[in-house]
Amino acid sequence: MRQRTEAAVASIQAWLNQAIDEAKPGDRLPTMRQIMQRFSTAQRTVEAALRPYVESGQLQSRPGAGIVVGDPGQADAKGHDWEGDLLVLYRTSDSRLAHNALQEIDARLSARNISILQIGYSDEAQALSVLEKIGRFKTGLLQSNFEVLSIAFLAALHKHVARIVIDGVSATGIDVDAIGTNWREALSVAFRIVRSKGHERIAFLTSAHQARQIAMARREFRLLSEALPDPATSWLVEVPKLPGSYEVADISDALSRLKGDDGRLPFTALIVWGVVEGYVLDRALTEIGCSAGADLSVVLLGSVDFPSEHLGRYDVVGNSNAHKLRVFEEIVMSRIALEDAAPETVYLPVSYAEHGSLLAR
Repeated sequence: MRQRTEAAVASIQAWLNQAIDEAKPGDRLPTMRQIMQRFSTAQRTVEAALRPYVESGQLQSRPGAGIVVGDPGQADAKGHDWEGDLLVLYRTSDSRLAHNALQEIDARLSARNISILQIGYSDEAQALSVLEKIGRFKTGLLQSNFEVLSIAFLAALHKHVARIVIDGVSATGIDVDAIGTNWREALSVAFRIVRSKGHERIAFLTSAHQARQIAMARREFRLLSEALPDPATSWLVEVPKLPGSYEVADISDALSRLKGDDGRLPFTALIVWGVVEGYVLDRALTEIGCSAGADLSVVLLGSVDFPSEHLGRYDVVGNSNAHKLRVFEEIVMSRIALEDAAPETVYLPVSYAEHGSLLAR
């Protein structure tokens, strides 16, 4: 029995050698079932014959694509076959900042001859259906825009990428690189600055979503408010949308509900997280009859060097977008090079930029 199996494997491999010599990279060979029928043998025997070719990169065996002749130029020193260098998966959103990051990373890495495939998705089910149709990449860059990442999704992604880099630090303590801002830290800095200007009646407008980073920021605000002379003089204003997707009405409705009988807001300072287009906040404040830096002191949490967020007139506490992009480029390049380094979580430095929307009391 064993001799018969070894003979069948030898026959299949002799046929494979000839088929590969006569084919070009990307050409398809007969399917597993067709090879089984051709040599009147079992699937395990065919798999045993194919195994050394797949491991060396001479052949690629993909679900839905069959057996494909590999491209020697796409194999690394260890014989692994790669469809490309970087797979970018991004959850679709209206955030200009998120789009800018992907465009900039694509431009920088393409200039370094890095092959990139970008795929947008609306939910994990859609992303998984796409992953089933592609091969393996050296690195995957994932931009989830605060949406929850399931363990099953990360496991499926890891089958298609050797390393995972995540935009954001919502997933930490697992085998991925995570790069982002600790928004609790940014909130604490903003709160301290607001208080240093004499404000004791402070509101925090943020998302109501249960993503870890967002929930932790809400909790941090409650804890910070306990240090106020009267903890009751703080207001947590929640918007039922993810950061980056607020519309004018979301903000104006949430704030207008807090107005007193005199038509005034009960707080003197407002910290805002989740606005990525300054004009949205501008219009919302106009609708409720407020002027930032006059009727109400305002501080945004965001990128200090992304003009469409702060419009050059809102004070902002947060990261540097330029610095973030440099960190992404450095880490992604090291992962594409398959460097044997432990995954890391990089918290971007937090700084403060003044533009005149926070006044002293």
